[in-house]
Amino acid sequence: MDTSEFIAGLIIILMIYLIPAIVAFWRSHPNRWVILLLNVFLGGTGIVWFGCLIWACMAVHISNDPNGSNGGESGINLAANDILPVRLVSSPPALPTLPPPLNSLPPSNDPLTRLERLKKLLDDEVIDRDQFERLRQQII
Repeated sequence: MDTSEFIAGLIIILMIYLIPAIVAFWRSHPNRWVILLLNVFLGGTGIVWFGCLIWACMAVHISNDPNGSNGGESGINLAANDILPVRLVSSPPALPTLPPPLNSLPPSNDPLTRLERLKKLLDDEVIDRDQFERLRQQII
């Protein structure tokens, strides 16, 4: 046996050994690199080689979107390759914290304290001017 025959035989054996990876790359399978690694490092067991060949020949998930990418059916990158449009919505503005209504404050018999609270409600725009005047008249 001459060296050229040996090299030719080695290339043929290598091509047969790498058939799953070759098929995966030829079909542009989304998991072609994983198939290549499994084929190279564990393909000698026979079971992994046959599993890689089946995986490489399986139908690739075709996206309904013509511009979308096609993901693999393996679950390894199914979610990573199927692009989902996401709309970012700004959160609603935070509601201002309102002081408690005048009725919920602890009762105070001091008219000055009640008038100060009432003025604060007016300044915080919790009540309008008419309400302020009406409540102020009740206190006075």
